[in-house]
Amino acid sequence: MAQDIVNAKKGLTPQYWLPALYTLPKFGADEHPDALTRWLIASRASVVVMSLISGLLGGLLVLVGAPSQFSLGLTLLTALGLVLAHAGSNLVNDYWDARHGIDSPDSPRVRYSAQAFVTGEFTKRQLLLGTGIILACAAAIGLYLAYVAGAGVLVFMGLGAAILLFYAGDPFPLKYRGLGEIAVLLVWGPLMVGGAYYIQTQTLPWWTLAASLPYALGVTTVLFGKHLDKVDFDASNKTHTLVVLLGDRNARRVTRALIALMYLLPLVLVAMGIFLPTILLVAFALPLAAWVWRLLGAPKPATPPSWAIRWPLYFVSAAFIHNRRFGMLYLLGIILHLVVMALWPGLQMPKLF
Repeated sequence: MAQDIVNAKKGLTPQYWLPALYTLPKFGADEHPDALTRWLIASRASVVVMSLISGLLGGLLVLVGAPSQFSLGLTLLTALGLVLAHAGSNLVNDYWDARHGIDSPDSPRVRYSAQAFVTGEFTKRQLLLGTGIILACAAAIGLYLAYVAGAGVLVFMGLGAAILLFYAGDPFPLKYRGLGEIAVLLVWGPLMVGGAYYIQTQTLPWWTLAASLPYALGVTTVLFGKHLDKVDFDASNKTHTLVVLLGDRNARRVTRALIALMYLLPLVLVAMGIFLPTILLVAFALPLAAWVWRLLGAPKPATPPSWAIRWPLYFVSAAFIHNRRFGMLYLLGIILHLVVMALWPGLQMPKLF
């Protein structure tokens, strides 16, 4: 199977592109996805939408706080750089997990999707070269943004690169020391969103960091879900994720608390006069939040339910579906805030405190 994929016949297979962007597809021996599809799967393109949302969120916050400085071009370029950095980071982390022996042919990671450094979708040389190109493109975008916005951008780049590249990498793999979940909260919140805002304004007001947290908390719940799905496997391999350190029961409680904060913080932002109540559109994601909440309160089933796409993915799948809905609604709520403020420029923002 692996050698068949490495030597896949030439030609494009566009019918596989959307599934590779939206899910984690696996293919049979008689299916031959093209190189683009295989790279999308190897880099886990289906989850880099989280970086896209963070980048766009930073741009929208510029329209809220400093509309005269907003640049659509810089917003899109920043979002592209974040997407490439995330994709490259996924490949780097898979490399280290394979090298450390965590990802093996019988590991959960390989069971739910192709792990290119283990399952042979590409040769090792192809993978390293491709990963280098992706990261080089992300770095080039970052350096251009630093040239446009000033050296302060390099601080965001350096911190983000250190966390993303060493999430599972030597010499200090964060994931193995219970720091991965905290790192994700910082990266997808203050670093990505705050950095996107800084690029266009050269400022970093406190409220932008506060506004980054509801979505960043959602991304963190996705990682908690992933680590809950393989807590026993990680513990047996001495991969000390925060979920392993907390234990299954306490980790579920923390995940529930993070979900609750996702909905509490928008209320606080409205009460403080940062946004109009339009951002409370996130309430339409509450049915999914309740679904995830119920799953976290019950034992994981022994067999996959009908909605599970890639077993043993369970908690992470539900958390990702919820976070994707929440993120889209959060962006829409801010867009509606901007529309209302444009239509009624003299409107006074309500403040409860």
